Amino acid sequence: MEIERIILSIISFSLGFISGIVVSSYFKNHLDQDRYKNIVLIVIVVMWATSVGVEIVNPAYKTNPLIHGLMGSIVGFFYKFEPKK
Repeated sequence: MEIERIILSIISFSLGFISGIVVSSYFKNHLDQDRYKNIVLIVIVVMWATSVGVEIVNPAYKTNPLIHGLMGSIVGFFYKFEPKK
């Protein structure tokens, strides 16, 4: 059971990585840098919110707490808070 989960995780990560490279290269060629960052930020927030929503609807599903930290660090990396003067 555990080895199947590890294999599924590796396959899932690999497919996500490859699709991320393909989508990223398309966006880099067709969008400017700011718009590209905004799309990445929106996708990440939607994925995280979906994970939290599934966790609320299905109590048996638990999002790993490290995922919350990772999502926060990625959003913080892309979103620079600059107070208006």
